[in-house]
Amino acid sequence: MAFIGEGAALMAAIVWALATWIYSQFSHHFTAMQLNVIKGVIASLMMLVVMPVTPMPDVSIEASYLWILGISGVIGIAIGDSAYFASLKRIGANKTLLLESLAPPLSGVLALLFLGSALGVQSWLGVVITTIAVTAVVFQPSDSQNGTSDLHGIGFGLLASVCQASGVVISHFALVQGDLPPLLGALIRLTIGVLAVILILPFVEKKPFSMMKKQCISMSRKNWAWLLAAIFVGTFLALWLQQIALKNANPAIAQTLIATSPLFILIIYVIRGEPISKRSVLGTLGAIGGISLFFL
Repeated sequence: MAFIGEGAALMAAIVWALATWIYSQFSHHFTAMQLNVIKGVIASLMMLVVMPVTPMPDVSIEASYLWILGISGVIGIAIGDSAYFASLKRIGANKTLLLESLAPPLSGVLALLFLGSALGVQSWLGVVITTIAVTAVVFQPSDSQNGTSDLHGIGFGLLASVCQASGVVISHFALVQGDLPPLLGALIRLTIGVLAVILILPFVEKKPFSMMKKQCISMSRKNWAWLLAAIFVGTFLALWLQQIALKNANPAIAQTLIATSPLFILIIYVIRGEPISKRSVLGTLGAIGGISLFFL
């Protein structure tokens, strides 16, 4: 089916924007790494439930591709997602998503260097225009944000962007060369990534698992409902869609479309009746123009 990868990437952007908005609506009771473990474990269980009823060809995974997916999971999920949550808590959703918009050009460079997956001039123009438009939308001043920048949050955001770009390119190689189903690839990446965080966590935090248990018990049903909703759309659904996009589209193009998630937050603001500036509207139109260059 034409553009199935690009369509999956756009859907991933939409559900990730929704998940980010949900995460921002309540104060997490967990550290970034603890939250990464919780969302990873729950999302893995969701995938295991869905996998038996999902049409899937018989596959034989070579050890080399399993190792590649494992490395992708450690980089993109264990390190990248932990850095993302750390940035989200320190500088908020808009600036964190802004920093994530740096991932598309990084994906393009990495794909060019390691996969030989070169983009044409028009596609590179689309990458540049879309990235600039996303930046213009999320970097505008906001009354709800203070003027001081948290350098640690910016650092974590940049780290998340680099890890996301690296994980995307590595995962794309394993999915395509190994001809693996996207859901299976997502489950392998997520499981190995979560296991890596679980192994590292006791060395960087004091009694993390007892603290997680205590906070889980103390959370209200409403907070759990919000958290489970964010995990479902942001990890289970978004990661599955991301793997479909990476298997069927150029990694730089897929990552650029996924990076439009800040634009879809504007739609959430409209639904909630929050005002949107002219700069946001112009940035949205610019991003749509950049995305269209991939299909002309």
